[in-house]
Amino acid sequence: MKSVPFSILLASFILGISFIIGCILLTTQEKNSELTQVAEQEVSNNKVLLTIQETAEYLSMTEEQVMSIIKAEQVSFTVSGFFDGRMFPFIKVQDQFFVSRVELDLWVQEASASHRRYINGQMQ
Repeated sequence: MKSVPFSILLASFILGISFIIGCILLTTQEKNSELTQVAEQEVSNNKVLLTIQETAEYLSMTEEQVMSIIKAEQVSFTVSGFFDGRMFPFIKVQDQFFVSRVELDLWVQEASASHRRYINGQMQ
């Protein structure tokens, strides 16, 4: 029986160790990535003001739908001079809209209870 040269044994050993270390690093990286995502979600869940994108995600809507609600309520208020109920809770800073998370929850409760309808950018 022929003996296996030492260099082949050493190369096989190094290759095996490299494979094991690579698997450990990939597993650790995936865990760190998951932890980072959870931490980012917790931060966004604790924010007082949400961007329109965050608001849309929070409401399971598109950004266009959120903006359509804001515009519809503004038009209704402008035309009649008053608004019956709670309006969508936003503030505008320069060209950017921000929405209060606490007020948004209250708005959702009231809008749902009164069965508001927003169709084609108008409140009905």
